[in-house]
Amino acid sequence: MLKKTELREAALNWIRALPSGRIFRNEELYRLLEQHFTEECATRGDAAREPRYKNDARWAVQDAKRKEKIVKETGRTGEFKRL
Repeated sequence: MLKKTELREAALNWIRALPSGRIFRNEELYRLLEQHFTEECATRGDAAREPRYKNDARWAVQDAKRKEKIVKETGRTGEFKRL
């Protein structure tokens, strides 16, 4: 299993704080991390195809969906609903 990072935990906390019924997209998570954790995003570096902080954001959504069961997919790519 992947090691949790600060960015992944920050994204998961943001998801937890959303009101029930709120629809969000991956781009919102990316923007949140870019704006509030600029230095950490730069430190994480790049993977083969994208910056690693984007991967952290998507894993946070997976944690919220599978482990905590507070998110579900809406049927549109990259879009989720907070339960």
